Amino acid sequence: MNVYAFLALCFIPLVATTLLLTMLVGGLRLRYSLWACVVALIAVLPIAFVQFFVGRLPVFADNTFSSLLLTAMLFNGAIEESLKALFMLLLPRKKLPLAAFFSCALLFGLTLGSFETVIYLVRLLQTAALPTGIDAAFRLMVLRMATAVLVHTFCAGLSGLGIWQAAHGKLRPTPFLYTVLLHGFHNFFAAFNTNFRYFSIVAILFAALECRIWYRQAQPEAQAEA
Repeated sequence: MNVYAFLALCFIPLVATTLLLTMLVGGLRLRYSLWACVVALIAVLPIAFVQFFVGRLPVFADNTFSSLLLTAMLFNGAIEESLKALFMLLLPRKKLPLAAFFSCALLFGLTLGSFETVIYLVRLLQTAALPTGIDAAFRLMVLRMATAVLVHTFCAGLSGLGIWQAAHGKLRPTPFLYTVLLHGFHNFFAAFNTNFRYFSIVAILFAALECRIWYRQAQPEAQAEA
């Protein structure tokens, strides 16, 4: 299989979700969906920069329990989610209705997670021989699509709900704090090679549940403004 065609597979869920949400969600036009994807691609640059330089510090390089927890909570949780939230401020949070903005936030997270997967696959393919490298990369792609990409998507949606509420007069930091903890716990447990890694799935499910809870909480405010 052509390497570029293989890497393009990472974006099939993104393309399908973008078209589906644009068709089904009222007030969500294609230009808003595409803008959310573009902003996410821009956000990858500082996140990758921090990951490359900060991740090389000795305190993050050890494989000890404390180092894994610190890396997950400080880097993957606080720093990465803060950068994501900062870039999501570029989305039209005051212009779009709740459902449309929430969809943009989900697309933002899905784009970022998909492109991050491409970065991991490129690194793997650079060090692995073909066709063995393709097989290993395919397994990694499937694994990340079912885990890390979903974490990015739901955490971005959760932060997006907090941003939308703040833009409409209700400042609630709890959704963002949840993203920090959930993303951190997911990466922490995913780093284990034992059965502890399955706890990372709990973080994904909890993130999806919190998206639903906070979306329903914001609905009365959105209806009052309509």
